[in-house]
Amino acid sequence: MFRRLAYVSRPRENLPVLEIPRIVTVSRAHNEGHGITGVLLFTGIDFVQVIEGSVDVVASLWARIGADPRHQAIVKFLDEPATSRWYPDWRVGFPSDTTLVNQIAEWHVRPPGPADAGYAELRRTLAACDPI
Repeated sequence: MFRRLAYVSRPRENLPVLEIPRIVTVSRAHNEGHGITGVLLFTGIDFVQVIEGSVDVVASLWARIGADPRHQAIVKFLDEPATSRWYPDWRVGFPSDTTLVNQIAEWHVRPPGPADAGYAELRRTLAACDPI
């Protein structure tokens, strides 16, 4: 049994731009070592991430994210058990679609719900972003 969790957040004000590649490098190494898959996107304004892995490992990572001072305005919008993974590995992306960037920004106020078309297309949409 796996756990799938997704959230949107904003980097704290004045986070140096050069910190983003460091976050990616550290996250990639941590996730590989702990069997975590998913996707992390940075729109230039917001982070959105889907995390998949064992229940305990995802819980531990979620606690680390919540305590990380580089994040603010964290909104969890998906937290469910899963029998299979959406993503076979962990990838990082940069969305180039302005509509998607705006949709992600709206998730701070109104996260997608199970009946929302945005939720139903979450996997396909996030997986289609340009990897970096």
